[in-house]
Amino acid sequence: MTTKIFFALLFASSTFCVVFGNETTAIDAYELAEKYESENRTNEALFWYKKAAQSFKDLNANSSSKLEEFLINERFHDKSEDFIVKKTNFTNEYEDNETKNTVSQMIESLFGITTYKSNYLLPITYDFKSHEDRKRAETVFQISVKKDFLKNFFGFNEVFEIAYTQRSWWQTMRQSSPFRETNYIPEIYVSIPDASENSIAKIYKFGFLHESNGQAENNSRSWNRLYFELFSQYKGLFVNSRVWYRLKERAKDDDNIDVLDYMGYGDLTLIYPYKEHLFKLLMRNNLNFHDNRGAVQFDWTFPLAKSGIFGYMQYFDGYGESLIDYNKQTRRIGVGLSISR
Repeated sequence: MTTKIFFALLFASSTFCVVFGNETTAIDAYELAEKYESENRTNEALFWYKKAAQSFKDLNANSSSKLEEFLINERFHDKSEDFIVKKTNFTNEYEDNETKNTVSQMIESLFGITTYKSNYLLPITYDFKSHEDRKRAETVFQISVKKDFLKNFFGFNEVFEIAYTQRSWWQTMRQSSPFRETNYIPEIYVSIPDASENSIAKIYKFGFLHESNGQAENNSRSWNRLYFELFSQYKGLFVNSRVWYRLKERAKDDDNIDVLDYMGYGDLTLIYPYKEHLFKLLMRNNLNFHDNRGAVQFDWTFPLAKSGIFGYMQYFDGYGESLIDYNKQTRRIGVGLSISR
């Protein structure tokens, strides 16, 4: 209602007036589109939204900065595009509500799947350590998504989620370009927010994850872990600390019986956002002073214009970059793109 009064005053003061034909104004077109939308008359609604969008753009070009800000904030100019994605009726062909709901999920919500860890592509990476079974230059990418399935069941505002992360090392510099290694990491966990005022602790997380590389015989690697994770914030610095317990396997089935000697019992990640840049430093160590093993990974993401895609630089030094290399040292640098951080 406030929006209509605002535009009525503007029209009454004769500061602008845009006409479709002889009588229909911009606001008339918008209201007509809303009427058709409420009646599920998709084609007519879309036509008038486009008319209104063009009119508001014309108004914006000749208006004051205050009006420009108002129009941008209200995002009338995006209404036709939003309508195409969200309101186009794909369910007209189905009579039962169950099928209509299924189609709506497929088209609009993607079943609530969201990003989990970073999703990135490093077309070029270089390992400063030499290994006999590979070229030093290769492509690395990661896909990571999650889906919540239960909320506030115990009354702590907790969220139960399942997640899947896949990371691959691709020997694009070799003739047949084989995938040298892929790690598969499904997990299930519950996140509990800390509701205490002025607490640096923000989220407590309990979970189970499986990690394996899907290979056979001598190249097979896998392990299962229970973990506890604390996400906290101190001023502008975020700290993500995690400890894990490896679930034991039978000795004859254990492909990497000494994995804890290299991966340790947890990791610590420092996260620092600075303006449009994000810096992360991951550290882990086996805390064995006689045979010390560990790793560090530094990540830097930064915006690329206004594309919604980020530039990404990654540096890793240590053990356990991949499961096949859990007991081999890697020193890798890579550059590429990230769609989430």
